[in-house]
Amino acid sequence: LDAKCGDKLEQPGEECDDGNMSDNDACTAGCKDAFCGDGFVLQDTEECDDKNMINDDGCTNACKLPSCSDN
Repeated sequence: LDAKCGDKLEQPGEECDDGNMSDNDACTAGCKDAFCGDGFVLQDTEECDDKNMINDDGCTNACKLPSCSDN
């Protein structure tokens, strides 16, 4: 049996394996744990994710859209 990312079996080198190829859930298509700053918008959790740690651009470091009162 050929082990691969997306087979629902966490193998060495994989942080997770949820059996799908979505980059917008807790486990990316590359079998890595999703996090703010990875460039993928985590569904129902992040408003944006621009893959950088620049807090005063179009997406904050908390993966939220900037607002008038967020300093």
